[in-house]
Amino acid sequence: MIMTSIPFAQPGMAAREVSDTFTSAEIFNSAIPHPVTEDFPVAADVPLPAFSVVGLSATGLSLALATLAYAPGGRASGRLVFSGVGTADDTITIGATVYTLKATPTTVAGQVKIGATAAETASNLIAAINGGAGAGDAYGSQTVPHADVTAQSDAAGIVGIVAKQAGSVGNAIATTETGSATAFANVTLVGGADQVGVQAIGVTTAPVLDTNAAQRVAIYRAGNFNPDALNWHASLDTDAKREAAFRDAPSPTNILIRKRL
Repeated sequence: MIMTSIPFAQPGMAAREVSDTFTSAEIFNSAIPHPVTEDFPVAADVPLPAFSVVGLSATGLSLALATLAYAPGGRASGRLVFSGVGTADDTITIGATVYTLKATPTTVAGQVKIGATAAETASNLIAAINGGAGAGDAYGSQTVPHADVTAQSDAAGIVGIVAKQAGSVGNAIATTETGSATAFANVTLVGGADQVGVQAIGVTTAPVLDTNAAQRVAIYRAGNFNPDALNWHASLDTDAKREAAFRDAPSPTNILIRKRL
């Protein structure tokens, strides 16, 4: 993300008015002469007024108005259990990628060395999936990291598979095996859940007009803001809801919402 700094004509005061009701000086409850911001993408056909309270949409790739209800998305996962070291030409398929057990891997992508123990074979498979240490020895040297998942050791001889992208999309990643020494718990990864709502992470510094094309906008990640001067999603319709909007925001967001007396 691009870090920038918005210059102000006076401490806590921008050089222009932002609406018929509030000047920029009335947006902030404290002087911040050079508020640090971050640039984020905004999808096509998503207009946002200046000083909108925003967060990342369910895809995590673009801004949207923050909402009251929010639950983070979860990544789908699965487990592969090795009951033995495996046999040459046994296969493990994750999504569209096939891994083949071999006594001695060559340069061929997807080949995985059979270890002296089940745990060692599992470790070699994890390295192949992640593109870890051992290329050309533990697995074929032309193997690249899996595009959709990462792998970890859940216990000796047990490979944990986790989707890289959060959401129900990960539940469609197929997991199958051949041979008697390996077994997946399910035929696909399971447990992926879509994000519900949008967590507030910042306030837009400028309006985003509907131009039918993706854009970028800087958002404030810190400050003490007057809620009456901000633009809110309809679900954040009371002072109490607005004051609580940023309480669980991820770092580096450090925003306070306080009404002016």
